[in-house]
Amino acid sequence: MPKIPCSLRALIGKRYFPFVTYFLTSPRINRAIDAIVDTGSPYTVLSTNELLGARLPLRTMQKGEIVSLAGFRFFRHPINNVTMSFRAENGELYKGRLSSIGALVPTKLDKKTLSDVKNIPSIIGHDFLEENKLSFHFNVSAKIAYLEY
Repeated sequence: MPKIPCSLRALIGKRYFPFVTYFLTSPRINRAIDAIVDTGSPYTVLSTNELLGARLPLRTMQKGEIVSLAGFRFFRHPINNVTMSFRAENGELYKGRLSSIGALVPTKLDKKTLSDVKNIPSIIGHDFLEENKLSFHFNVSAKIAYLEY
């Protein structure tokens, strides 16, 4: 089974978390995204920083379901018809699809809030893994993490 390697990064103290880089293609955004793999998250979302980097108009995106993350409230604004391309360790290009990915737009768009949420990463959630029939393997003690298709 082909594997998509994940990198491990220490975020909270010396605890390691799995991240993967992919290229997102949609009618509104085309760019490389670095995301944490979080099987506890029901949704795949783009961070506020990714949205700012893509110069998307956050003020007009303040609509959608309201979700809480890391003590902040966000609109989960839908970006429809996305393709996520990953490079497997054997060099193959794996393309996964989602009908919609959530853009995390803070409910407050002041300077302080934008600064406070800048370290919240994009997330690959349960929805993407399930819809694309991927398995996730994470052995923290051996520092190994990968997606398998």
